[in-house]
Amino acid sequence: GESGAGKTETSKLIMRYISAVSGRSREVQEVKDKMLSSNPILESFGNAKTVMNNNSSRFGKYMEILFDAGGDPVGGRVTNYLLEKARLVFPGPGERNFHIFYMLTKAGTQQEKEAYYLTQGPESFWYLSQSECYNVQGIDDHKEMQ
Repeated sequence: GESGAGKTETSKLIMRYISAVSGRSREVQEVKDKMLSSNPILESFGNAKTVMNNNSSRFGKYMEILFDAGGDPVGGRVTNYLLEKARLVFPGPGERNFHIFYMLTKAGTQQEKEAYYLTQGPESFWYLSQSECYNVQGIDDHKEMQ
């Protein structure tokens, strides 16, 4: 589908629907929690701001959910493919690199920043500063890092 067509948002709605209508056992709840909590992590490492979309997926993802005979989710797998590597080294004007880099440089703990050699803000790194776009409307890097 086209950029901004709603593929990612649709998959989130489907996962929430499955979570709402499926069973309540501890095992099923654990699978549902993992399904729902995986998306923000995948998005932070694979989404970036483009001129068309503030939270554009720069990768393809195939999500497979496994169900038991009663219709409850019992497992799943996410396969990532087609990571857009050009955005990593050449973000366009008004665009931002992958969100995780800004989240870590702005809101990572001191221990994380030191471990990953990110003790300065995003403006200090070539791959983050080329477009001079450090903030995105609607995305709070500090809140998302939590």
